[in-house]
Amino acid sequence: MNITLRAGAAGCLLSVASAILPAGCGPRNEFQPPPPPEVTVAAPALEDVTVFQAFPGRVEALESVDIRARVPGYLEETGFEDGQRVSKDDILFRIEREPYEAALSGAKAGLAQAEAGLNLAEAALQRKQKAFQNQAVSELDILTAEADVQAAEAAVEAAKAQVEQAQINLSYTEITAPMNGRISQAFVDPGNLVGGGQATLLARLINDDDVHVSFNVDERTLLDNLRDKVIRGQPKPEPPPVNLELANGDTYEAVGTVDYFDNTLNPDTGTLLVRARFANPDTMLVEGMFCRVMVPREIEGALLVPELAVQRDLVGPYLLSVDGEGKVKRLAVELGPRVDTRRVITEGVDENARIVVNGIQRARPGIKVTPVTGEGI
Repeated sequence: MNITLRAGAAGCLLSVASAILPAGCGPRNEFQPPPPPEVTVAAPALEDVTVFQAFPGRVEALESVDIRARVPGYLEETGFEDGQRVSKDDILFRIEREPYEAALSGAKAGLAQAEAGLNLAEAALQRKQKAFQNQAVSELDILTAEADVQAAEAAVEAAKAQVEQAQINLSYTEITAPMNGRISQAFVDPGNLVGGGQATLLARLINDDDVHVSFNVDERTLLDNLRDKVIRGQPKPEPPPVNLELANGDTYEAVGTVDYFDNTLNPDTGTLLVRARFANPDTMLVEGMFCRVMVPREIEGALLVPELAVQRDLVGPYLLSVDGEGKVKRLAVELGPRVDTRRVITEGVDENARIVVNGIQRARPGIKVTPVTGEGI
């Protein structure tokens, strides 16, 4: 009985062994490492590009005039609608004329009186001169008569000045536009006393057919531009045309021209005040509006890479490149301005580098990759 059980157990063992042995005699499974990840590489583009540097600016009217009352009196009439466009010499305000007409009449009467006194003094001098020939009067009498004539002539000149001043004051009762432009609202309504003790501000007139946009250029940008101009052999070129970007992101249609540079650098801010002039036929640019002045700058032989290829960490910006052995390297770079979807690289890379432009997430410095050459950047 026991022998039979051992024989059965041995048979079972042989059966299991015969089932296992064929599998153990086959080929052994070994781990196969995955192939290096595939990335797309391309050389930086070498191009001459024009980039725009943006500076915050503020719109200013080309001309602006504060309209003030130059003589005191009651304001009788306003000759415009608030905000309308007016032409040069249009009547804007009228101040009561009666006191100034009366003053002019009085000045003219004083002039007539002075002229009459002059005539009398000249006649007296002539009589005394004839009498002096007959020794009827003394030389002192002649000198006194001549002095009377001179005093009368001075009185006439003073009276003429009074008439002229009265005419000027009367002309100030009609306030006219000194130029074409757009006027503000009237700050004083008819019926109010104006000019009492001070030149009352009545309205403000601006000429905004053209406008100025003032902006500040930092010292570093200024020096870079001057250096570029000297390198090109143009120490005194004409200022470049500038563009304007509005607050909503739109680009203003008209191109401006720089017409003023301040003669000193602001030592507190390290900036130079610059002013550009823009046509404003549709009055889209309103005084006080803030915008961005886009100043073009030409860069010859700029190295360009896609913006997406630029990586950043705590050390700074860098690019990933692939060397001849397929190994990924980190290239620390200095960034220049952005040109559409590309970035100018000023230092850290040359035109022969193979920059990873696609598959960046699969590339790490030090690993090997399979580079595939892509289209030009």
